[in-house]
Amino acid sequence: MEPETGLRWLFVDMNSFFASCEQQENPDLRGQPVAVAPMLVDTTCAIAASSEAKAFGIKTGTPIWEAKKRCPHLRVVQARPKLYVEYHHRICEAIETCIPIDAVMSIDEVACKLDNRQRNPEIARVLAMSIKAVVRDRAGAFLTCSVGIAGNKLLAKLASDMQKPDGLVLLLPEDLPQAILHLELQDICGIGPNMKTRLNQAGIRDIAGLWAADAEALRRIWNGVVGLRFHALLHGADLASPVNPTRSMGHQHVLAPEERTMEKATPIIRQLLVRAAQRLRSDGFYCRRLCLDIKWVQDLGHHFDECRFQETQDTRVLLTTLMRLWSAAPGLKPLRIGVVLTDLVPQATHQPDLFDQPATAGLTTAIDRLNSRYGRGTINYGSSVPEMTSKIAFQRVPKIEEF
Repeated sequence: MEPETGLRWLFVDMNSFFASCEQQENPDLRGQPVAVAPMLVDTTCAIAASSEAKAFGIKTGTPIWEAKKRCPHLRVVQARPKLYVEYHHRICEAIETCIPIDAVMSIDEVACKLDNRQRNPEIARVLAMSIKAVVRDRAGAFLTCSVGIAGNKLLAKLASDMQKPDGLVLLLPEDLPQAILHLELQDICGIGPNMKTRLNQAGIRDIAGLWAADAEALRRIWNGVVGLRFHALLHGADLASPVNPTRSMGHQHVLAPEERTMEKATPIIRQLLVRAAQRLRSDGFYCRRLCLDIKWVQDLGHHFDECRFQETQDTRVLLTTLMRLWSAAPGLKPLRIGVVLTDLVPQATHQPDLFDQPATAGLTTAIDRLNSRYGRGTINYGSSVPEMTSKIAFQRVPKIEEF
């Protein structure tokens, strides 16, 4: 019987994933400092940086103008979300030749549960090396990963971050907490700037203090059972991940400089709604609320509006609602626009309305099928717009047919 804090999880984290995909695709970028950006303008920020760019202090969130100042020979490339999703699936298929994937944590991270035999440290280490080799073989030599192995997903994730790029770290129970005392509080997933401040206010300023704190103290700091859960995970307990129900679906888009008028942004917000509605149907939901969010240029703040209605998944109904909200918005210059469908109802519990129109639903389904077969945008709803860059996939990995 394995001890309570024995090795149970293997965590794979791809290194500089988006930038590495670009380097794999384009030999001219290999060995060069590369930053991936949503669009090729200096006012945006890097969403990924190659290891060569990171050597100049460039990281996710660094403004492109600042990145170019730090590294004048920086190569900036526009993000290609579909490409990264394709590589994601290729990498997952490669990993599953070695071990089943238990959970996809994000587009560049997966967690795998070790069986009784694989919990042996040496066998786990050999398994990790096999995963690294098969990923390189099937995805490409420039797609490297760091692997962490520990008693639960939190510690395995922490271990994968401790040695980059192309690292391999085992956090054995007997090595804790000594093996992690050199880390910063924010190196642990779940501790952001705000939580760090709350920990500091409670007298906890480093990993040693965090480890020494009892469960009740962390419950008070986190203001609930999340603190108790965090304490247990930090000390090696393997707790089941909470199930988070789908609460909303949406898309947002940062407008290019030439698109920053309400008129020119109109077909784009319509396309965002069409995408969200198709995903709503694909995932088997109805919605009861639509939210419009607009961020204005020059720090003029946000505009937010919403509308509630009876359960629907009909694109035409949702577009009509969206356009009503859109026309009521101020005529300022939009920087970022977004639409969210929320108050979701699973299809199995949908309450049909007396005035539901099956013919309309059939037409919507037919349009979905045609777009899925012949490419998104083959049939549009009333207006067309040149295909815009798809949303960057971070936490949720889109289905290929969404592109």
